[in-house]
Amino acid sequence: MRYPFERRCPFQEPAEFAALRAGEPVAPVALPSGASGYLVTTYDEVRRVLTDDRFSRTPVREQAGRGNPGGFDFGLSVADPVAHERWRRLVGSVVNPRLAETLRPRIVTAVEQLLDRLAATPQPADLMTCYARPLALRVLGELFDVPDDLRPMLTTWAAGIAAAGADMRAFGAATQTLHHCAVELVARPHGGLLTALAAARHDGHALTDADLVRTVMLMAIAGYETSAVQIGNGVLALLQHPEQLALVRDGHADGAVDEILRYAQAGTGFAGITYTVEGVELGGVTVPPGAAVLVALDSAARDERRVPEPQVFDVTRGSARYHLAFGSGGHYCLGAPVARVELEEGLTRLCRRFPGLRAAYGTEKVVFTRNLLHHYPRELPVHTD
Repeated sequence: MRYPFERRCPFQEPAEFAALRAGEPVAPVALPSGASGYLVTTYDEVRRVLTDDRFSRTPVREQAGRGNPGGFDFGLSVADPVAHERWRRLVGSVVNPRLAETLRPRIVTAVEQLLDRLAATPQPADLMTCYARPLALRVLGELFDVPDDLRPMLTTWAAGIAAAGADMRAFGAATQTLHHCAVELVARPHGGLLTALAAARHDGHALTDADLVRTVMLMAIAGYETSAVQIGNGVLALLQHPEQLALVRDGHADGAVDEILRYAQAGTGFAGITYTVEGVELGGVTVPPGAAVLVALDSAARDERRVPEPQVFDVTRGSARYHLAFGSGGHYCLGAPVARVELEEGLTRLCRRFPGLRAAYGTEKVVFTRNLLHHYPRELPVHTD
């Protein structure tokens, strides 16, 4: 069985997922590279992979960092469970829901400014280039208090990521720009988040300047494109379901973000590829040491045993217990609180500002694209009037 499976509709899961959940929740698959692996499709087994240290991302980080002249190791130096736990405790003591709420006013300002610009853009306007990607970049700049003279470097990096697609060489080249920006940012007198991270202490340990550079890069790489394409997916799902968009617009869907993360996930599953460090019994299958294991987060979010009517998009359902979009356990996304605020403000204010928001040529004509990590609208032309 070859993976990934073909998607005929962006948010309609491939039929293979339901069949695998019912009969073979841990299944051998052939990957595009020609390598083999195991695909995990049920909620409980996906969560187990995400929380069990016998499934390691160290080989992935080694491969990503190999030959990278910029000195960024893609988190290899904190992949060891002990080092990872120490790093998470230090960063998590600062990057938390409290920080996200302090950022909310600045995120709101960024949203409103971009909505003003969107309103002034000739119609139809591409929501991805005019709103989703600029918003994700603005939030990243606010998170790290990036000074004005370094923001063009961030913009160059973001453009490189968007253009790279599935080309890992181009992705690596873009990453060098981000590395230069992070080094320069950390070398300057700190302010805001970086000051707090530098001051964090746990069991006598602190973050070095190299750790701070690594943290900036990991959070930027994990957060920028994911947030941008998730906004695009969320808006498209709402446009496909006008009655749900009306609920968001009228303030009747406080849990809309969680339902969007469940139903319209942006991830392909390859971002979470891991390797077994020893043999593991998983879903009735003995997975051997050194095997590649992929978790299908979107399949887990449609698990009939976990989610009532999983194929229905219902923004009033909105519970985080129905999805694993931010991971779980020791690998739960540190930036999740900030991402939630960004999605809440970015989506609800868009819907309320433009009650006539609609796809310019119909939602069925929106072309989806994918890279190794995400699938999302290549363009999302809309009318705002």
